[in-house]
Amino acid sequence: MPDEAKPERKRTGRIGAIVAAFVVLCALVRAATSAPIEQQKVASDQERHQAFWELANEERQMRRDAVHDFPADAWSQDDAFHNSEFKKARDIANDKSIRLMDVLAAMDEGMHSAWPRPRGVYMNPSVPPCRPRPIH
Repeated sequence: MPDEAKPERKRTGRIGAIVAAFVVLCALVRAATSAPIEQQKVASDQERHQAFWELANEERQMRRDAVHDFPADAWSQDDAFHNSEFKKARDIANDKSIRLMDVLAAMDEGMHSAWPRPRGVYMNPSVPPCRPRPIH
C-alpha cells in the first residue's frame, strides 16, 4: 500500500508546482503590462487655501453627523468625523487632480496658521481620550 501512494503524492506535488508557477507567471505578466499610476500635480498655494476652505466649510456638518451616529461616545464621534474629513480631502484631491498629501498638509497648516475660514467655523484640533464604549 505505501508503494502505491508514492506516485500519487509525486503527481499531486507536480500539479501544485505547476499551479504555483502559473500563478507567479500571471502575476509577472500583469505587473509587466500594467499602466503606471497617474502622478498628480503638486497643489499651488491657491489650491491649498481653497482645499482648506472647503474642508473647513464642511466641518460643522461632518461633526453633526458623527454626533448623530455616536451620541454617547466622544472618541467614536471624533473618529467618525476624521473618517469623513479624510474622505472629503480625498474627493477634493481627486476633483482638482492634486496630491492628497497636499490637501491634508493644507488642513494642518491652515489650522496652525489661522488661515481665513468660513464665518462661524471653529476647527477643533484636540482629540478626546479613548474610553470603552458605554453601549455595545
